[in-house]
Amino acid sequence: MTELENFKYLGITLAIGLLIGLERGWHTRGRDEGMRVAGLRTYGMICLLGGLSGILAQQADPFLVGFAFLGLTSVLLIAYSKSVDKFEDFSITSIIASLITFILGALTVFGHITLASASAVVITSLLGFKPLLHGWMKKLEQHELDATLKLLLISVVMLPILPDQGYGPWAAFNPYQIWWMVVLIAGISYLGYFAIKIVGNQHGPVLTGALGGMVSSTAVTLNLSKLSTQYPNMENVLAAGILTACATMFARTLLVTWVMNPALSR
Repeated sequence: MTELENFKYLGITLAIGLLIGLERGWHTRGRDEGMRVAGLRTYGMICLLGGLSGILAQQADPFLVGFAFLGLTSVLLIAYSKSVDKFEDFSITSIIASLITFILGALTVFGHITLASASAVVITSLLGFKPLLHGWMKKLEQHELDATLKLLLISVVMLPILPDQGYGPWAAFNPYQIWWMVVLIAGISYLGYFAIKIVGNQHGPVLTGALGGMVSSTAVTLNLSKLSTQYPNMENVLAAGILTACATMFARTLLVTWVMNPALSR
């Protein structure tokens, strides 16, 4: 790499480190100066360390990045032990964030700028959304967690391993397509439950109908009809959700027609 390219990469690494450091520094802003393991400047320098190590590794010894990473880990562990003794703070989030920041700096100088930048935004968001994520977790009930895991099991684990081909007369039996319908119905039911819980009884079913109708108005109708037996006082709202799903079906059909054959949709 040329000298100009090195400066460009190091500038990006500094920006990545400062982004993560901004969130970490804001999170620990209440502590006195020198009482934080790492802040805005430290994260910027950690990312620069990763970038400089990457540049040296390309020009000298590839193992330099590993040695620098181990050295940084040792320093962070010492600082963490001091923090535990003084503040009784056992969280290792800042240490993990620091190590990832170093790796992102190295990734940047190796040419993976988009990956490093996107990862920095995602990590900063995860760190910044801590109150929101913890709030959701506290409100999550056991049966809701079980339902989430079951939905992931049937969609992420079971669905991909089923054969996507027809069996029997006229190849009418397709395990993948049949199970996909199971996943679809379960997913819409899952969406409907949380829509009602988050948005409220008055608007949740309508939102479910609008979103689910883009996939399958039949599945929405089946699930909202089932919910009407559990919530008899919401029959009118659930009926509105079904009507919304049916109305959305026409928009979906028009959209698909326009994509497949624009002339036919005119």
